[in-house]
Amino acid sequence: MKKKKSRKKLAAGVCVLAVAAVAGVKIYSGTNTAETVMPQVEVVEAVRDNVQQTVETSGTVVSEEQKTYFSPVNAKVDLADLKEGETVKAGTKLIEFDQKDLEREAKKADLNVESGKLDMQNTLNKSAEAVQKQQDAKGDVASLKQQVSAQENYVSELKARISQVNASAQAQAAQAAAKKQAEAAAAQAAQQQEIQRAYNEALNTYQNETLPAYQTQLNVLNNEMNQAQTEYNQAENSYQMAFQAWSTEQSDVNESALEIAEQMRSDAQISYQSAKTAYEDYKAQKPEAPSMSDFTGDSDFISDGTSAGNADFASSGTADTTVTADTTALETALEKASNDLAELQSKLSSQEAVAEADPGAVTEEEKEKMEITNNLSELDQMSAQELVEAAKKGIKADFNGVVTKVSVVEGASTTLGMELFTLQNTDKVDVNVNVSKYDYDKVKEGQSADITVAGKTYEGEVTNVSHLATQNEKGASLISADVRIKNPDEDIFLGVDAKVTIHAEEANDVVVLPSEVVNIGKEGSFCYVLEDGIITRKDIMTGISSDEYVEVLDGIKEGDQVIRDLGSLEEGMPAEAVNASGDTDSGAAENTTSDNGSTVTEAEEGV
Repeated sequence: MKKKKSRKKLAAGVCVLAVAAVAGVKIYSGTNTAETVMPQVEVVEAVRDNVQQTVETSGTVVSEEQKTYFSPVNAKVDLADLKEGETVKAGTKLIEFDQKDLEREAKKADLNVESGKLDMQNTLNKSAEAVQKQQDAKGDVASLKQQVSAQENYVSELKARISQVNASAQAQAAQAAAKKQAEAAAAQAAQQQEIQRAYNEALNTYQNETLPAYQTQLNVLNNEMNQAQTEYNQAENSYQMAFQAWSTEQSDVNESALEIAEQMRSDAQISYQSAKTAYEDYKAQKPEAPSMSDFTGDSDFISDGTSAGNADFASSGTADTTVTADTTALETALEKASNDLAELQSKLSSQEAVAEADPGAVTEEEKEKMEITNNLSELDQMSAQELVEAAKKGIKADFNGVVTKVSVVEGASTTLGMELFTLQNTDKVDVNVNVSKYDYDKVKEGQSADITVAGKTYEGEVTNVSHLATQNEKGASLISADVRIKNPDEDIFLGVDAKVTIHAEEANDVVVLPSEVVNIGKEGSFCYVLEDGIITRKDIMTGISSDEYVEVLDGIKEGDQVIRDLGSLEEGMPAEAVNASGDTDSGAAENTTSDNGSTVTEAEEGV
């Protein structure tokens, strides 16, 4: 159902549009001439006042507590005095059981006790065998460690001898390698110089031609996106004003104005998204600067004719004249010694794994746990009579509530743990609401609320705000919150809809401005003032806001006069202030001058 809209708020909006339409022109009624004078702008004064944010939403009444009852025994149900939707009082007996099969359950308990004792003894026997195996492995580890250490020393000695022989031969080739390395380095330097020249030329073209052209087009798209965003923000403000007017007086005129404002906002949003997409797409196409790798490539030869296969030599400085001495005998001895060492290390690792692994020995705590398990089995055996007594008492409601699910009927046979029914508490009741992305940051735990259910109002309190957003069928992000009903009564029904007004943040004795004079741009909030008779933009920092007022934290102080609406005027133009109370009657029809010089009223123009 559509809400009617306020005629009073719409009239104020039309008046503002009329002032904007005639700003800068003064008309003298009764003559056919018009004299151009200093444009006038209506101003309002920043004052101190209180601002209270409220969040209007709706939700579903739910219970804070529910309990599902399960069968404590394997027995037949003699009585199931409950049905879904029925209210019950705490202490009401809802389920009674038959006792015929309980003796069989007692016999099962006897067998469980005997089985538990046998399992415990089997586990203790296996644990003793594993502990003995681990102790034997620990004795072997000490001997193997000594053998491994001695073999490692022998292998190290052989490696040192081989290295010494090779080092002597290598020194003889070092002098020749140094000369060849110097020649290769000179050739590489020349080639690098040529590559650097080509790279610098390409980089200069990129910086002076390609990149500026790209940036120019990007700036054009950015300006278009900013303009579209400004138009969207203005459309959003117009929509909010139209919605406020409609909320105050729900008339057909205001409803029509709201629909127009909503369509304009939708069109502006589509234009903004299109401009933003164009900007982002072009931004992603930024040309890449030339890279040095573009000029090196994978050539077969370096500039001096050195083959690519020798490029590693040129860069690393290592000549391909490595000399290796004849170490065949030493290499053979080293190979055998390494194999012997690997075998010893394998044996050592195997024995260490056995010695260090958990043998699965039963700890005192595990043994105590098994004893407790057996004791519990004995207690289960002993509690057969207690189960009979529990079945006699039946199952009673733990609290006042509503039966929301029934899973058993009279005459049915239940098993231990089988679900019987679910009861929801009617003394602890919440309203689960969804808050839009525009309001979720205003809602905090502990805030008070007014809750209306079926025309009756209850006190409430926000008890939980979810930190996980969900999406509705239109894709909008929503935050779930729970609002507790402090004083529920018999008129509360679970699952019904409720209206909720959350009293959000409040600021007292602060500087405030009317909401309509505050603009929101890409870089933050701002308004327009007159400075030395010139229309000037003033950046401001805002705090909390209500439907009518916005708290100003910085940029405007108490007593400052702010332009209500620029109309057709622009920043930087001269103008003079007229207070909102005005020297002229804001309710009277404004006079304008037509193109032929005749005087017509606002009503005649159809403004």
